[in-house]
Amino acid sequence: MVEPNPAAAIREAAEEDAESIADLWTEAYVTLGVGGRSTPYTAGDFRDSAGRGRVFVVDRAGRGIAGVVVLLAPGAPGRVVADQDEAELSRLAVASSARGVGIGRALTRFCEERARAAGWSAIALWSRPRQVEAHRLYESLGYRRVPRRDSVDDTGHGRFVFRLALDG
Repeated sequence: MVEPNPAAAIREAAEEDAESIADLWTEAYVTLGVGGRSTPYTAGDFRDSAGRGRVFVVDRAGRGIAGVVVLLAPGAPGRVVADQDEAELSRLAVASSARGVGIGRALTRFCEERARAAGWSAIALWSRPRQVEAHRLYESLGYRRVPRRDSVDDTGHGRFVFRLALDG
């Protein structure tokens, strides 16, 4: 079923969303994932993310959470690839049953709007090398690869860095 306007249902996540968000992250990054984490996410992972940044969700009005993203402000603890003056977009995930209708795009744009309103200069994010669909999304939104900032995490899996300048 196609969502008419995913952006219309974006809201800040609440504690009662913790389990649903953990399940969504587990589906996206463990069950269907392409390297990195091998253990399921928990409500504690949501609380940790919410304690460091703002967590936003697309709520399908009675049908559950369809997408989630974390926006970390410049200087916030837990950023992995952002420079000191950059925000970081993290843990963007869309339920497999809701893919292809613009939810990831809407969540990313929503975070960009908040970052611009806050006067931040850029947003950085990272993605696994094999997450090609995500790379296409980011590039279609104006994010540019920054290969000099790529890295390998402690699990031995690569991180590709993308950056969107917000100041012009």
